[in-house]
Amino acid sequence: MTVLKYELKQLKKNIIIWALSAGGLIFLMLPTYIGFISGGDTLMVEAMENNPLFGAFGVSAAFVMTPLGMFSFLNSFAMAAAAIHGMSIAFSSHTKEYANRSAEFLLTKPHSRGEVFRGKFLACAADSLIVGTAYITGAALAMLTVKGVRVDWQQFLLIAKSYVLVELMFVVFGTAAGTFFSNVRTPVLISSCVMFALFCLSSMSKKINQPILGYFTPFAFFNPMSIVETGFYEWNFVVWYAVLGAGLLLVSYRKFLKKDVVFGG
Repeated sequence: MTVLKYELKQLKKNIIIWALSAGGLIFLMLPTYIGFISGGDTLMVEAMENNPLFGAFGVSAAFVMTPLGMFSFLNSFAMAAAAIHGMSIAFSSHTKEYANRSAEFLLTKPHSRGEVFRGKFLACAADSLIVGTAYITGAALAMLTVKGVRVDWQQFLLIAKSYVLVELMFVVFGTAAGTFFSNVRTPVLISSCVMFALFCLSSMSKKINQPILGYFTPFAFFNPMSIVETGFYEWNFVVWYAVLGAGLLLVSYRKFLKKDVVFGG
């Protein structure tokens, strides 16, 4: 608990900035974009119908022309930012001890390595959950401010929660990366590159209709159109999400217990 409190204290400013930014931006953007599609602008409709970009995101132009579809489209970009945030904070939580040569606290403080690992992971997960809650709240309030819009709130919450789930998976990725590559001094850059590569892989899998590629990227785990059609996530990806996350955490935990300690100096 001591490690968790300490790590949360270190992340306090990060949490506030990201929570306000995520919730505020989606609150401001969503009504504006919904206004575009509900305004009946012929040029806007034609431009969207002929835009191949939607296929890369796994949504159709007709779906995007609905309030929930437009939210799903914006949510895809929001998840990219969330992925960088989630992976970078988890990555940094491990690399900072080695970059600053301060990992000797493992020997001087009355906490086991297991406690340190759990505290760091839980702090990063809590960060992601708080930011995700702010994002979902901002999106829900935005939907409520748009007049004449009817929303299936169950479907909305499932799509919105995919933002949190993707971010949590990238927290796991960051934890694994920080555990195995502790000497990296540019965790944000590495996290951005990983996000971009996996985002492109997800788009490619949808564009060429190869679902097998989707198992290699969290961005493909929660297809909004599938959520609307079935009323829930795809079970094969739900199971894979749990197995992948648990597996990476277990391997990282065992590696962390055996890591060499870097002394200050």
